[in-house]
Amino acid sequence: MKALYKFNKELYSKEDLIKTAYRFIDDFYIHLDADENYYYVNIQAKEDKTLHEEEFINEMLVQQTRNIIYKETKNIREMIYARAMASTLIQEEQEDIDQDEDNIDDILVDWFDKYEE
Repeated sequence: MKALYKFNKELYSKEDLIKTAYRFIDDFYIHLDADENYYYVNIQAKEDKTLHEEEFINEMLVQQTRNIIYKETKNIREMIYARAMASTLIQEEQEDIDQDEDNIDDILVDWFDKYEE
């Protein structure tokens, strides 16, 4: 099975076309090309598989819809992510370290001499 599809550049993005082609690469050899107005998709089956034109077109619409939704909800996702990360920050109060706690003479004592008895 060999097929050649043509998609208008004004309606579809390059990213959507590549994502759609990727969806079918397990069963088909896919070659993408373009001119100033159209994208061209040449599809050849690897085995005795068939791909209906409607399947590829529907997947193009799915990818285009995902891209639109991604762009429309980008700010909301960023706000949710920022809010989630901000709520995980832990405010720890810095404890005052008493400089007198460490006795310099204790530092020079061998641990075994000090604690073995």
